[in-house]
Amino acid sequence: MSKLRSRALPLALVAAALLLAACGGDTTERSPTPSPSTTTNSGSPTSTTAASPTPSGLATATANDTQPPPPATAPPAAGVTILSTVDKDHALPADYVPPTLVAIPVAYLAPGWPGELRQEAVDALVRMLDDAAAAGHDVRARSAYRSYATQETTFNLWVDQLGYDAAVKVSAMAGHSEHQLGTTADLTSPAVGWDLLESFGPTPEGQWLAANAHTYGFVLSYPAGAEAITGYSYEPWHFRYIGTAEAQAWKASGLTLNQYLLQ
Repeated sequence: MSKLRSRALPLALVAAALLLAACGGDTTERSPTPSPSTTTNSGSPTSTTAASPTPSGLATATANDTQPPPPATAPPAAGVTILSTVDKDHALPADYVPPTLVAIPVAYLAPGWPGELRQEAVDALVRMLDDAAAAGHDVRARSAYRSYATQETTFNLWVDQLGYDAAVKVSAMAGHSEHQLGTTADLTSPAVGWDLLESFGPTPEGQWLAANAHTYGFVLSYPAGAEAITGYSYEPWHFRYIGTAEAQAWKASGLTLNQYLLQ
């Protein structure tokens, strides 16, 4: 089965999210993401368009798989920092919203995809993508900050589609997504049609990011071959900002990000 994984939701599932919104649910929006015309700056679905196919290697699961474990204890929102551990065992509080969220300039976004990050992360992202462009690589952000409510809707849609056991390998439960920190961006390029695919990794753009992102403060959270440690499938597009000094120390450590933050 193909190892290319598209993280966009099918039309029917996006429509389901819209139905929730129409019923009064807050669907402010981890990959997958709705198609460009379905989002606002906060990532909320607003209208329906066709979206990319689901991951081809994951469609055999059913919605009757293992049920979720009890939620992890989250720290108070005031105690969250850009170095907070966010993984399957460490959660963010439902009411956590990052300070100083600002819009990523349009020139640094995949066509039609709005996004926000904390100011320091935006500044670092702009520097990194400018240098990537100077090296001949067109890299842009497709997804950035997502709220707790949006992640809850997204994860539930994946469970409906794939079943819980498969969903937890490709999507984070609400409160367990690094995107809620406002320091994480999913990056892409024209080489993969602005999509979020494993095939982004070996492209010139993906290789440049893997080699250089840490010098701008960004870390690849879910590297290949570390699934048993991170709990997630390889995501060559998912980069989290932790600051330049910390990112360089992480790179030298040889650890995954969650191992580094917990040591």
